[in-house]
Amino acid sequence: MAPSQEEMERVQRERAIQDSLRALGITEQPVLPETPEFRDIDERPLLGIFSSTAETDTLITVVETENFRIHFTNLGAGPSQIELLNHRKWSGGNVFLIADTTRSAYNLGFLSTENYNVDTNQLLFRQVTESRNIQLGADETTLLVYELELEDGRTLTFEYTLHGNGYEIGLNILFDGVRDLISGNFFEFGWQSRLRVTERSRSQEAQYSAAYISSGGALSDLQLTSRGRAQDSFTGNIDWVATKTKFFTQIIKPFEETDGAILTAEVIGENDDIRTHYTSTLRKIVPATGVSSFGLYIGPLDFFELREFEASAYNMVDTGFRFMRWFSDPLVRWVILPFFSFFGGFIPNMGIVIILFAVVIKIVLYPLTKKSFESMAAMRELQPEMKAIQEKYKDNPQAQQQATMKLFKKAKVNPLGGCLPNLLQAPVLITLWRYFQNSIEIRQESFLWASDLASPDAIIHLPFNIPFVGDFIAGFVLLMAGSMVIQMKISGAGGAANPQMKIFQYIMPVILFMFFNQFASGLSLYYFIYNTLSIGQQMLINKQIDHVKMMETVDKKKARQMARELKEEEKKTKGSHNKKNSK
Repeated sequence: MAPSQEEMERVQRERAIQDSLRALGITEQPVLPETPEFRDIDERPLLGIFSSTAETDTLITVVETENFRIHFTNLGAGPSQIELLNHRKWSGGNVFLIADTTRSAYNLGFLSTENYNVDTNQLLFRQVTESRNIQLGADETTLLVYELELEDGRTLTFEYTLHGNGYEIGLNILFDGVRDLISGNFFEFGWQSRLRVTERSRSQEAQYSAAYISSGGALSDLQLTSRGRAQDSFTGNIDWVATKTKFFTQIIKPFEETDGAILTAEVIGENDDIRTHYTSTLRKIVPATGVSSFGLYIGPLDFFELREFEASAYNMVDTGFRFMRWFSDPLVRWVILPFFSFFGGFIPNMGIVIILFAVVIKIVLYPLTKKSFESMAAMRELQPEMKAIQEKYKDNPQAQQQATMKLFKKAKVNPLGGCLPNLLQAPVLITLWRYFQNSIEIRQESFLWASDLASPDAIIHLPFNIPFVGDFIAGFVLLMAGSMVIQMKISGAGGAANPQMKIFQYIMPVILFMFFNQFASGLSLYYFIYNTLSIGQQMLINKQIDHVKMMETVDKKKARQMARELKEEEKKTKGSHNKKNSK
């Protein structure tokens, strides 16, 4: 029989009181500092019937697959150290998602009928599985079983299903007779450990660290941007809960209906001394069968790995602003990821894949941008006429504007046409800007001098810090800013007719340089290549424009003069060419 709403609220109130009392006693170490935990096994917590377990020693079992090496402990019956074998930390060595603890990262908590606040990560289980060292091949599966036997013979069992491939772990919790010892049959199961920092910049990693909950297909998160603590509670059925860093995550997915979830956040320090600690916990009722099942994921934020576990979990990856997710999510999932996966399969360098991607985007947008580049080239040809209008009507802005618009109409030029390439490119660029910051696909992929395309490619280190720029200068950002200046010159965006635009052609690249300097070098590489291709496209269009024909619509006399000048120039070119051949 399921407990009533009143009983569940009473259980929550009593558990909160117990948590407060225990906090006042300060019986545990702080969770944030990366220091080992020590615990005298003989000093067992007073938990009534749950105090009387036969085990006295902490035992570690190592499970190794092609993807990770996990240390399981019987203190809490779960993982105490998780090492990812295919991912490296920025400073070298494999990534450790958790370490420096003898206690399980997972905890099952409840209020006993004896009114004790029970947490399984304080209890010693008996390891039923005999092996202490388990190695699994790609297609192998095994069980790792822990059992907590009470003095009256009742048992609480954790049964892990481990696979040789992937990052998913199955967990069944068997409440054999224990269900009757839990007040209201209500329990909480969640992840309590802090995910460790894996990247060079703690402050940037903190920006992407958070706790998440998915309910009814809607994703909610809890994130702190400054020092403090916070907690969010959710009611109803929960699809999954998770905590994540910039590139890695742990996810808990229940296989039965839940009552709600709790997310907590704690941040201490600031800048590169910042430390974050997020937890995610599910609230459930012990099923009548006495078995509660979960799917666990511990690994990278990899789209193809997560798709096998829970496709919606990839929503945690930042692909763009909320108002742009309708565009950025499909672009990432159905264009960028398949492109990078396919070409990355036989092109050994992700930098080359990014260059190829920029070429493909330029080709796709070419039909749309051609007209705009032609408009920019035409605007450049009209700059002498525009300057003459400015001189003629310098004391009458209204007449100046009317004369300028008349000129555009005669020449069949759209003055706003040159904005279209940037507008078309903007959604793609914004998506790549957000996505490349936390894309596992380009993490620690090197290209030329950039050692990690998901991080800035610092080539000059400064002895001081510049606001917004930092204490370094990135290489690809310099190339990107330089290509922007050249592109604006060629397109005529900084023509002589408008001195303000002359200034703009230098200010805009400087602003973007300051903005991009601390972003992923892969993004700057993409933008540099795209700009370089745009320069070539603009130069080609400039050569193809019939300058005489366009001028005929504005000034026929000047068009005839221009035609004569062009013929004379062609004669001179032919003459010099013939002289060279005769020699």
